[in-house]
Amino acid sequence: MKTKQIKVFLYKNTKFEFESVSSEDMSFSNDYMLLGVGTATIDMLPDTDVAQNYIDSLEKSKQKVLAYCQLEIESIDDKIQSLLAIGHDGVE
Repeated sequence: MKTKQIKVFLYKNTKFEFESVSSEDMSFSNDYMLLGVGTATIDMLPDTDVAQNYIDSLEKSKQKVLAYCQLEIESIDDKIQSLLAIGHDGVE
């Protein structure tokens, strides 16, 4: 199994009083106070698992786009039907 080591920073959020770990230096922010620095060792997933996770993520994105498009199509169809109904209101 491959591993990767990453430098991490432990911060305390001074606004909401919680601690968080980040791989980015956030000492420039007024909302975070640096508590410590360390190294995290990450056990990397096999390439096949990473590829499958990426595929799953893309499938979810695709579903969101399809759902959004369907809503937009329905909205446009509703507007078309409203405009078509205007010409037929009370006219025989």
